[in-house]
Order: sequence, then C-alpha cells, then structure tokens
Amino acid sequence: MNGRRQRLAWAIMLAGLFACIGLVVFVPLGLNAYLQRAMRAMEVEVQANQGTVGIVQNDGESVALFAGDPAFSLATDGSVLTNATDTALMLAQNAAEGSLIARIQVYGSTQVQLDDARSPRFETSSRKNAVTLDLRAGRILISVPGDPTRPVTIQVRTPQGSVLIEEQGQYSINATNSESQVTVLEGSMVLESGDKELKLNGAQRAIMSAPGTLDGPLTAERNLVVNGGFDEGLEMWLPLSPNTEIVDQPSVEVVVDSSDPEPVVIFKRLGIGHADVGLRQVVGQDVTDFKSLKLLLSMHVAEQSLGVCGQQGSECPVIVRIEYDDVNGSAQIWQQGFYASGEVGPDTPDVCVACPPPLNEHQRVPFDQLAFYESENLLEKLGQMGILPAQIKSITLIASGHSFESRIYDLALIAVE
Repeated sequence: MNGRRQRLAWAIMLAGLFACIGLVVFVPLGLNAYLQRAMRAMEVEVQANQGTVGIVQNDGESVALFAGDPAFSLATDGSVLTNATDTALMLAQNAAEGSLIARIQVYGSTQVQLDDARSPRFETSSRKNAVTLDLRAGRILISVPGDPTRPVTIQVRTPQGSVLIEEQGQYSINATNSESQVTVLEGSMVLESGDKELKLNGAQRAIMSAPGTLDGPLTAERNLVVNGGFDEGLEMWLPLSPNTEIVDQPSVEVVVDSSDPEPVVIFKRLGIGHADVGLRQVVGQDVTDFKSLKLLLSMHVAEQSLGVCGQQGSECPVIVRIEYDDVNGSAQIWQQGFYASGEVGPDTPDVCVACPPPLNEHQRVPFDQLAFYESENLLEKLGQMGILPAQIKSITLIASGHSFESRIYDLALIAVE
C-alpha cells in the first residue's frame, strides 16, 4: 500500500516537473516561433503611368486604370496588363514600418502577376519582406531602395527560370516565350534555370533561353550618371545658382529628403514671377561607337501654378538637359521638359520656343503621383536628324516656373556599347 502511494506521489511530482519544464521551455519556444513566422499581406498599389492599364484581380474582377486615377490596391494572384503604348507603376510597401520595398516599372505589352507579397507581422521577427512576381511576358524594371529596418527578397519567375534579388539596386527583366534577358544596372542578383545557377553583379546581363540554359555574364548596359538615386545626398552633383526674376521674391529651395521611403531631391518654390534652379553633373563620356543611349527618370510633380511650361514653353517644373559635342566638335543641347497641369494652347506651347533645336514636345505626367519616363534611343533619334553625338559633357536637372514642387527619385543615362 505504501509502495503504491510512493509511486503515485513520484508520478504526480514528475508530471508536475515535466509540466513546469514544458511551460518554462516549450511555451516560450513556441511563442517565439510564432512571432518569427507570422506574416501578413503587404500593400501593393498600382497606378497607370501612361495610357490605360488593365487590372485583373484573383476573383476575376477586371478594372481599367487611367493615367491620373488614384492608385489601385492589387490582391495576391492579381495581374497587371499593358498594351504597347501603356505603362504602369507597382509599389510594394510595408505599411506597418512605413517603408517602400520595391518600385516596379511596368512597360508596354507586359503581363505580370503578383504571386505573393508578405511582411513579418511582428517587429521582433527576423524574417525578410518578400515579394514574388510572375512575369508572363514583357519588361519590368525593379528598383529596390534599400530598407534599413529589414532585409528584402524579391523573386521574379519567367517562362525560362527565376530571378532572386536580395539587395538594393536596379534590375531590368525582359521575358518572351523563347527567352528572358536579365540585366543588373546596380546591385546583384541570382538566376536559377533548371539545375543551373548564375550570379550577376552590376553592369552584367544574362540570357535564359530554355530551362537549364544560362548564357552569361555578358556585357551589359551601364549608367553614366553617378549617384542618380541620391543615396549619397548631392555627392557628384553641382548646385547651380538660383535665378529669381523679381527682387525680394523667394528663391527655389533644394533639399534631399532621406526620410522618404527612398531618397528624393525636392525642388520647391512659392512665389511670384519666374524662378529656376539646377543640379549639374559632369559626365565626360565618349559615345562615338555606342549603340544606344537612353534617359530614365522617376519624378513626382506635387505642385505647379503655370499651365504646361509657361508662355515660352521654358518654365517646366522638371527639365532634363544633356550637353554634348557632335562629331564635328560643335556644342549641342538635348532637352526634355515635363509638366503635370494645364492644356497645350496658343499661350502654352508644347515645346520650348526659346530653346535651340531639336525641340522635343513636353511630356505630361500624372499630377501629384509618382511617374517615370524612358526616352527613345537618343543616338538613333539624333542620327536621323543628321546629328552624331561624340562626347556627353554633362547632364542637368532643372526646376522652373512660378510656384511649384518637383520631386526627383532617380535619374539615369543608360548606355550600351
């Protein structure tokens, strides 16, 4: 009898001991595992940059998004579709941390699906912000600004393989049924196709022509602009002296805001009469034997008092000017203006009438929205006019007008030799 009581007492005591150990050890471990693994859907917004963009949600709902419309929230398994003349922007954001994870420029004739976008539910988690895209066809340009609070992983699937991005930079992916061309403008990525793997660094590209076939690293496009994303503030940029038409009126304020989800240069002015300011970078690059040269620009016009670019077409809230010498040694200028409000008319021309040729039509961008622009091949376009560039001397960002606020997120001059 006493033996039974002793065994029962020992059993109860051991059971209590194990229960206590379970509470002390396994409950915290389980709670920590939950805190680490718990994820929530990331906010992914889409806006039309040009033309009409198609959205197909996972429940079959179809939406037509026009340039200037408010941003549209894309659900998991939803798709973005563009025709030849349409472009769109996708913004993946960790709303809880107030950080931009990726800015994805969607070009014409593209179909891209959002397979997944998740961020950790709890701040204590060490897991990464994660975005997965399926690029069925077309071209996208991914900009990863870098998030100091949490690492990021972006996977892009194409018909021939997949791309893994885990660091700050810019990445171009162009997919067709027959091949995928992948280029690293800045940063690095890993390509996977079948059982093969390839790492690409800055200014390298590769071709995936079939599952298990990787051709690279190959010579790639390169950006002639240094610190075009303003990660280093105004390093490499020379501020030009502001010009104010009316004495005692305010000048243009120029600041780099690093508190934004990604660094941005802000040109801001509230006043009467003309004012302008610029940031200039010396390039000094011979382009005589280059095949292609394109301007890429991401901007946001938040305020503009003048219609279009003013009466002379010279007061745009955003202007990019490229100074170069042609093969005859003559100094030349190529200039492109951008505006967000007003209509072209007799008092608001669509070109800068006081500027030297070629007179490029001003480009309209959606008002108070992030927008992007990619030029044609400037070498080819100028060549058709009998102008053959030889040396790119400088590139200048200009903000001009009466009252305006312009934001520049990045500027690139992409060259192919």
